[in-house]
Amino acid sequence: MKCAFAFATLLAATACAGEQVERDRKAVEHDSSAEVLMRTGEAAAQLGDMTRAEQYLVAAMRAGGDQRRIVKQLLIVCAADRRYPVAIDYAEQYLRRNPNDTEVLFAAASLHAATGSLDSARLMLTRVVRERPEWPEPHYVLATVLREYGSPDLADEHDLAYIKLSPEGPMAETARARLRRVIP
Repeated sequence: MKCAFAFATLLAATACAGEQVERDRKAVEHDSSAEVLMRTGEAAAQLGDMTRAEQYLVAAMRAGGDQRRIVKQLLIVCAADRRYPVAIDYAEQYLRRNPNDTEVLFAAASLHAATGSLDSARLMLTRVVRERPEWPEPHYVLATVLREYGSPDLADEHDLAYIKLSPEGPMAETARARLRRVIP
């Protein structure tokens, strides 16, 4: 009888241990879900810990998170940390799989401009403006790149496009001021 009782107790303990292991596994799975990792990365970024933010965001991507959302956050984190080449790498990896994402393409072009890669920036911005001509900001950045590139007439065209699309926009006064000709 004692043997049967001991065996029953052992079975119950084993079942409880098995249930605990399953609860622990689910807790770890939950804690490592893409959404939790993403939120943790965003929280680290808000605290200014960009290295940790990047690590959590990459982990979120590996866990199957929304690539577009994660890449956009990675670009913000890396740019805030002035790690432009790393941000460009994330953007270009994403764009190889999602070549029609004009928002990430615009971000990548802006990063190229920030690093002085004017040829790459000009080509990407030209594509963004062609695909989304109603979007004012790419016109402004393209005008900036074209001025650096030595094409003031083309730059004026894009500054004018920016002013037309966003006459009270945050860069409207700068766009007006750098025009080489008077506008009505």
